[in-house]
Amino acid sequence: MSLLTDFAWQTKYTPEEGSLIGVFYLRALNCAQRYDRTTGYFTATALAIAARGIEGLVLNSGRMRMVVGCTLNAAEVEAIEKGQSLRDTVEANLLAMPLAGSGEQEAGALELLAWMVARGYLEIKVAVPCDDKHNPVCSDAIFHEKAGILEDKTGNRLAFSGSVNETAYGWQHNWESFHVFCDWDGGEKHVDAEEKSFAQLWADRAKRARVMDVPTAVREDILRFLPLDEQEPERLKRAREEGEVGDTPPESDLVLALPPLPGKVSSEEQRRQVWKVIWSAPTLPGGERIAEATSAVTPWPHQLRAFQRMLDHWPPRLLIADEVGLGKTIEAGMLLRYAWLSGRARRILILSPKAVMTQWQIELREKFNLNWPIYDGKTLNWYPSPLMRGHTEREVSREEWHREPFVIASSHLMRRRDRQAELCETAEPWDLVVLDEAHHARRKSPGANREGPPNLLLQLMQKLGERTQSLLLLTATPMQVHPVEVWDLLSLLAMPGEWSRSAFLEFFRLSGNPNPSHQDFERLAQLFRAAESAFGPIDADAAIRRTSGHSRSGRRKFCVRCAITPAHPVAN
Repeated sequence: MSLLTDFAWQTKYTPEEGSLIGVFYLRALNCAQRYDRTTGYFTATALAIAARGIEGLVLNSGRMRMVVGCTLNAAEVEAIEKGQSLRDTVEANLLAMPLAGSGEQEAGALELLAWMVARGYLEIKVAVPCDDKHNPVCSDAIFHEKAGILEDKTGNRLAFSGSVNETAYGWQHNWESFHVFCDWDGGEKHVDAEEKSFAQLWADRAKRARVMDVPTAVREDILRFLPLDEQEPERLKRAREEGEVGDTPPESDLVLALPPLPGKVSSEEQRRQVWKVIWSAPTLPGGERIAEATSAVTPWPHQLRAFQRMLDHWPPRLLIADEVGLGKTIEAGMLLRYAWLSGRARRILILSPKAVMTQWQIELREKFNLNWPIYDGKTLNWYPSPLMRGHTEREVSREEWHREPFVIASSHLMRRRDRQAELCETAEPWDLVVLDEAHHARRKSPGANREGPPNLLLQLMQKLGERTQSLLLLTATPMQVHPVEVWDLLSLLAMPGEWSRSAFLEFFRLSGNPNPSHQDFERLAQLFRAAESAFGPIDADAAIRRTSGHSRSGRRKFCVRCAITPAHPVAN
């Protein structure tokens, strides 16, 4: 599944670029997992236009919200003023001209939209233009907002708005255009404005419109177009067969795709088969979404990006350095739930300061339904729950506690010299180790003339890092005194050989120079090539956005130089 950032979007699209469906909608919706759309009319043509390229969103297990307009006439407004409910009036208005697909395009779009409504992929609300006192109006005013916001699985957002005319003639013959804004490429304010506008409409907080759920009778009018036996719509079948979109099945199909059962089987066997599929679903393509969807938390976009980064680099060995309050525990918790559900990690150790061990246990239990015990040096203690009544505490010896597959332990306790051997010699290797407040793992007097050796926690992590596949270091302050502290943490994650301690400090010095020389560029490019050789190509545009301390031209010159140097295997 591609990301929105994988493409160079134009700021304006017109028919000069070719079919807008091919050059924009199909490409954008193939990346999307959320699509918020406003459209001016509740007609077959307008709905068909709003459904352009929507197959990609559905096959990505995405969701769509749509707000359509409804303009009332004078008699209808008068009826409301006399006491008739707005909902009944809107329902009668929309049913007065029932949907009817006049061509293959419209019929196929209505079939797909009906299927999406029935399966929960699409929610529709109706907007009625109002005056400044929030009363419906009957003049020539119409709800004529035509815009969309798309978001991919990592939280990147794209918004478009413009003059797409939602009539059959306008769609096929008029010169139509719209503008596109990307929140990662200077258009964040425009995207935020569209996002805010849609949110106000959806919550019925707009000043000049009344918004309501689509009336039941109108919903039933849409569902008339469902395929027989609610089979997959033809447009969706063609898209899957032609490879226009990703092949990850929707979540509902992923979980309920039962193998055929021969002949008559007992209800117990059917039940066993159902639970077998549910249990194995996280191991299937797209199964990472199940871990996210079954968590009792709605992650923020940056948390989803961090989660996806960890999944894309399995087994993950990463330093997560989000600021305080941005939810490093949420990011780690999503990964822990996925690792447990999928079986990718069968032994997980969380090391944290004693003061936050209970917070970790509560967060995992309440947000991710993971009841993992705390080891206090003598006992294992689980979070109290009805299923654990009478079994929330168990005494264990120092030779046994680490046999628990998932456990939270104190980094203060385990760094002691007399306890390190339990983790680094006696215990079986861990599949995943999480170290919270990782900046406590440091050397004494970092950067001083008489720099000291690694402290006990850093010594423990140096040994433990060799006995685990995956290692997550969490800290909001990776550098407190000197850049060597960052190097000490990164060295736990298996840095390329070229990135020695001295090379890292050299990089830190050179990248902070506002006027780097030609030789400085060459040295930085050499280090970047070493990183790319070990970890894959660097996204030059992303590097430009994140590089600070230089002019824009200087940052671009630096990144381009790293990308096109002759030693690089691919010229970007």
